[in-house]
Amino acid sequence: MVAETAPIADSGPLKAFLQHESVLALALNDSVNSSLDSGSPWIAPVLYVADDNLNLYFLSAPSTRHIAALPEDGRIAATIYRDYNGSWQSICGVQLQGHVTQVDEADREDIGARYFTRFPEVQALIDNPASEQEQRIGSAFAKSNFYRVTPSFIRFTNNADGFSSRTEWRL
Repeated sequence: MVAETAPIADSGPLKAFLQHESVLALALNDSVNSSLDSGSPWIAPVLYVADDNLNLYFLSAPSTRHIAALPEDGRIAATIYRDYNGSWQSICGVQLQGHVTQVDEADREDIGARYFTRFPEVQALIDNPASEQEQRIGSAFAKSNFYRVTPSFIRFTNNADGFSSRTEWRL
């Protein structure tokens, strides 16, 4: 089936999907990290929240491989998908291309409120760790930054609408 290109106003099902799912897998080419296979493809799953403009926000430490290896222009590819339940009609997901930028300090409070409302367990790791391991994790999260994925291209596949049914947006 040929992909349909839709105006951004027709993105209701996509927005609902983004609000329901929670893990974004970032893909990039690690040409920076000399201690590992430099120039190697790398994928990192992160928890995210979406806004009404289809931007995705995640929390990560600057020292992580996926942040340290970001190219200067921040270009990435990413995917989000629903768990498969044994039926081909359940295949549903997003493939996207875009740019990652660090969230400005002025926007950190708003993004943090949205993120921690969606993931209160992360806030609990920061504020009330229950073990030494949680204390280490919470401390790392507390020193992390929020990052914005601004999509430039999105392909939404939803087999519930028909085999290989997909809609694309160029932003």
